[in-house]
Amino acid sequence: MAEILNFQCALHLKGVGSLSKYSYSVKMRNLSQILNDLQKGGFNLDRNEYIENITSPTLLILDDFGIERNTEYALEQIYNIINARYLKSKPAIITTNLNFKDIETEQEDVMLGRIYSRIIEMCLPLKVIGVDRRKIQSKEKMKKAQNLIDEQ
Repeated sequence: MAEILNFQCALHLKGVGSLSKYSYSVKMRNLSQILNDLQKGGFNLDRNEYIENITSPTLLILDDFGIERNTEYALEQIYNIINARYLKSKPAIITTNLNFKDIETEQEDVMLGRIYSRIIEMCLPLKVIGVDRRKIQSKEKMKKAQNLIDEQ
């Protein structure tokens, strides 16, 4: 199984005459990786324990929501993860390239609608705009490659 990124953060605040420490656990994971782990685990994997492990930290970051296949199995597992987090009333950051209007639009697929509904309630949508760093890096690589070719 791929390793889950775990972070332990400590926040130190000066209190009245004392220093208090608050510890936060953070997990960051790509949903496609989670689905791959669940499928690879076969009968040897306790899916409930795995999902509990994923959804238990103080903060959960799910990266690239929407890139996974929309199979019945995938949607069921994504629902289990989102719903477990929802029931725990813990914060989540979910990144996606999906358009928010598509997420808030009523879905024909009931399971997808249930997932989106929980995400809308759990998360505050923030649109991040800017230049795609991958496109910039690609252009730089192309320039370097062209320079190498021109030197020949």
